[in-house]
Amino acid sequence: MRRLVAALDALGIEEGPEDRAAQIEQLGGVDAYRAWLASALLGAAQSEAMVADSLPLSRDARYAIWERQLSVAGLTDDMGAWVELMQWQVQRACEPLPAMAHDSPTDPIPLAAAQAAEGLQTLLAVCAATQGAVAAGDVPALAAQAGRLREACKVLQAAVDNTDELLELLGSVDL
Repeated sequence: MRRLVAALDALGIEEGPEDRAAQIEQLGGVDAYRAWLASALLGAAQSEAMVADSLPLSRDARYAIWERQLSVAGLTDDMGAWVELMQWQVQRACEPLPAMAHDSPTDPIPLAAAQAAEGLQTLLAVCAATQGAVAAGDVPALAAQAGRLREACKVLQAAVDNTDELLELLGSVDL
């Protein structure tokens, strides 16, 4: 926890309320407080990364940046860990989408986005479960994921259907 506070301080980001004990209690414990600090640090890093990602960089430079991220995370040689990192990033980025869809029940776009995110998460889970199975010819490992692949297909098709619904609506008003 000290490292998180020090990193936030180094970036000039206030940790939060002066009364750490009260904040820990309000959040529900030390683990929740640690997650709160880590999320604040992640938010600052993501903000910087968004600016950096907007720079015109070559494909090789972008790959080197991705490798650096994996290196710092300690994941450079583990393809399964790469997939887990992608799963986590997608999950974290897409967490608000179901709430957005719930708050806008008549708007098919938030629903389509939530469905597409769910499908992507399912596909990444299959990717993690079958890592290397295609190259190894491991048909049983691939077959074991058939249900999840059907689930991903179904939810991704629902996302497409919701997108088509809005396009049809726009077409009905000559747009």
